[in-house]
Amino acid sequence: MKPQTDKVLNIIRGKNIVGKATKEDVLLLFEHIDSLEMFLDEYEMDDTFGTEGWRHAIGLED
Repeated sequence: MKPQTDKVLNIIRGKNIVGKATKEDVLLLFEHIDSLEMFLDEYEMDDTFGTEGWRHAIGLED
């Protein structure tokens, strides 16, 4: 599973606000949450990322 970019998450968030999110949108969001949970479970003992360093480590940094 690969985490979604901020752009994709913002699109899904906007669709949810207006009630237009599809089943696929919701599944993408859940996949994103699952991938973040797996990443954090793997690295929680090594708090070497600081506040925003995890974004770089998981490949979401712009």
